[in-house]
Order: sequence, then structure tokens, then C-alpha cells
Amino acid sequence: MHPLLERQLKKCFGDAPAGDAKFNRLIEMVDAAYTHCDVERALGERAMDISSRELMARNAEIATAEKKYRQIFENVSEGIFQIDLADRFISVNPAMVNILGYPSAAELQAAVGSIGRDLFVNPERWTQVLAEVRRHGSVAQWESQMRRADNSTVWLSQTIRSVADADGEIRYFEGTLRDVTLRIAVEAERQQMQQRLVDVSRQAGMAEIATGVLHNVGNVLNSINVSVSIAVDRLRASRLGGLGRLAALLQEHHDDLPAFLTTHPKGMQVSQYLTSLSDSLASEQREILHELTGLTQNVDHIKQIVKSQQNFARATGICEAVTLADIVDDAVRINAESLERHHVRLERDIAPELTVKLDKHQVLQILVNLVSNAKHAMRCSAGDRVLTIRAGALTADPTRLVFIVRDSGTGIAPENITRIFAHGFTTRTDGHGFGLHTSALAAKNMGGSLTAASEGLGRGATDSGQRNGRWARDEPAGGNRDSREVTRLTMAKSA
Repeated sequence: MHPLLERQLKKCFGDAPAGDAKFNRLIEMVDAAYTHCDVERALGERAMDISSRELMARNAEIATAEKKYRQIFENVSEGIFQIDLADRFISVNPAMVNILGYPSAAELQAAVGSIGRDLFVNPERWTQVLAEVRRHGSVAQWESQMRRADNSTVWLSQTIRSVADADGEIRYFEGTLRDVTLRIAVEAERQQMQQRLVDVSRQAGMAEIATGVLHNVGNVLNSINVSVSIAVDRLRASRLGGLGRLAALLQEHHDDLPAFLTTHPKGMQVSQYLTSLSDSLASEQREILHELTGLTQNVDHIKQIVKSQQNFARATGICEAVTLADIVDDAVRINAESLERHHVRLERDIAPELTVKLDKHQVLQILVNLVSNAKHAMRCSAGDRVLTIRAGALTADPTRLVFIVRDSGTGIAPENITRIFAHGFTTRTDGHGFGLHTSALAAKNMGGSLTAASEGLGRGATDSGQRNGRWARDEPAGGNRDSREVTRLTMAKSA
């Protein structure tokens, strides 16, 4: 029997024996109730003890987490903030205070009555951003300028989100920001540097065009000088002065002119002298006209050089129908005096009457440069100086042209074979390194190419044309493949 029930019965009945059966049944039920209450109390106490320990553990965890996040909040390098709907700071971390240059969070919050008005260089931008946050819930990594405590400015990258209650009403805004002033400054400097590089590149391109023009014009000026010199020499040696002396003689015998012409020994030679003088002056006229015609063509070529060089990077020149023989003749004529002075023997193998449509002045300038380089390559050659020019359609592909300039020069060193078309590279002491460079660019501009190969110094050189990755190994029909040095310009027949 439960001790409490037993004590209560003793108080009421003493040590009297138990009553009837119903009374005993009641006693048993009360005893059971007492026992059950003890069990329930014990279970409740146990539950209270467990809950108390769990609560203490959870509080400890919360305290640890709060300490952890407080340390993060206070020690993180990024600024962290909360803003109320009145555009004032609710809280800011030390990094935020440091970024904005204030002594403490309290002073920052006291100094800023309106974040947009007091901190942002462009308050309207802040208003727009908050409107975006209200509409979309957040805005990430937007950059703006803010004023620091000393009124200096700093570029900040911010991420902001809205915090709403259970009803969806926005309670406040929170976010982070970081100082990106250095990155913005570096990007601005990089853009300035890039612009300077663009300007320098443009100037370098202009300089390259200018040097190319000077080099190519210089080749033509040699021929112009020769034509002018020939014309001047012919005029100086002209018999035109004799016509003045004849006029003076006839004026002297004006009164007896018939008798003078028929009886005087000098008068009788006047008719023969005039015939001889006419033939001589006609010959002089033809020679001078020939030189002046060439001079006019060269001047026109100079104009085209300047025009094509100025527009080199944008478009090709005007294509026109020309015969291969004519364009090769023009290239030889421009170099004729120099070839003769260096005792170079010229051989030709040109496809007869082959007319093609191409940029005449571009191709002509390439050929002029190649012939000039071939001549220079043979300056120190001890043997025969032979320059062979061939032109025609390739036997392997009739839609493509090949111009071949072959010489018996000194060859190219293996280490220079890939460099000879580079701007400014030259192996000549008096060279500038512009001719082959501009020629290669011109060939590429017309859809062809110019490349080089050589067995080495003293073994001859080969400049080879290539297009679409294929070597132009073919030569026009009848070509001699025994010579060691060849220059090839390969291109489409309609370029």
C-alpha cells in the first residue's frame, strides 16, 4: 500500500481491521491512483530535467553562433549594413565604418540623415536602385560613387536585398558592399593605355604607309631621273642651234637671196642642210617623246602608289584588263637603267597575248620590287648576272597566275628565310626592309601570296608564291627548272 494512503488510514481508523469488500475495493483503487501519480510525477520530473539540459545546450549553441556571426560581422573586410524605410542606417559593421572613413558606427549613423542625399555622389541612382530592390527583391553588384567622411569619393560595389514580414510587407533593407576604387582606377588606366596603344598603332601604320610610299616611289624615281637625263642630254646636243645660224645667214643675204641660193657655195648647201636638220630633229623628237611618254607613265604610277598605299588596309585598287607582256615590260622599263648599269642580262618567257583582269598598279609595284631585289642580289655575283622573268597561267590550275622572277644571286641564309617579309628587316647595308613587306601585303590583299625559299648563302634563293596553303610549284609551259633562284607571285587570274 502506498505510504501516503497508509498514513491517512491510520489517522482515520487506527489499527482497526479492514472493512467490507466494497471498502477494501475503494482502498485498492485509491492506492493505485497514488501509485500512478507517483509514476506521472517521476516522468514529469525526468522530462523537465531533460528539457532543461537541452535548453541549456541550445542556448549555448545560440550563444556560440551569435559570437561567431558577431565576429564575422565585426571582422569581415566587406561592409555589412541594414537600412530602414526612412533611408537611415539601422546597423553597420566596422568594415563599413572604415570604408566610409568615420571614427565609429555611432558617428556614422548620427552624421547620415539620408543615405542617398548624404553619401551618394548621384542620389538619383540610389533612388533607382532601391526601386529595383522593391520590385525584384534584390540587386547584385551594382557600382556607384559614395562620399567619405573627409568628402573624398570612393567606388563601391553593393548587393542589397529587401527583408519582408509574414504579410510580404518590406520591413528593412540589408546588404554588403566592398571597395572597388583600385579596380576602377586600374580599368581606367588600362583603357587609357589601350587607347594610347591604338593611337601608337595608328601612327605606326601611318609611318609604315609613308615608308612604303617613299620606298616604292623611290624605285620609280630612278627611272624618272634616267628619262629626264636622257631628254636633257638630247636637248643639249640638239642641232636646233644650227637653225638659228641658218636664219642669220639667210637674213644677211636677204637682198640677193635667189642668187645666193643658186650660185653661192654656202647657199647651194642650204637645201641639203635643211633636209639633214629635219631628219635629225625628227629623230630627236621621237626619242624625247619616248622618254616623256615613259616619264608620264611613271608619274601616273607614282600617283597610283600613293593612292593604293593609303587605301591598302581597306580595299584593293581598280581591276583592269592588261596583257602579261605589258605589265612585265613596264616593270623592266622602270628598272632598265639600273639593270644596264649592273650589267644584268635579261631573259623573258611570257605567255603570248594572255590578257587578265587584275589590279595593274599593285601587281606592277610587286614586280618592280622583285626585279629591284633580284638586281641587288646579283651585285656581288662573280659569275654571269642573268635575270629571267616568266609569266603565265599555271599548268596545274589554269585559273591561277604565276609571275616568276629568277636571278643568279647570292641566296638567303636559312635563319632569314622567314624574316625577309617582316617590316623593317633587311640584309642590305643600304636597305630599309620595306619593299618585300609591302609586296607581301599587296599580294595578300589581292588574294595571292609571296613566300620565300633558299638552299642557303651561295646556293641561290627562291621566293615562292602560295595561296590557300598550296605551294605554287608549277611554272608556265617551257619553264626551265635548272636555275637555283626564283621569285614567284601566285594569284587568281581575276584578282
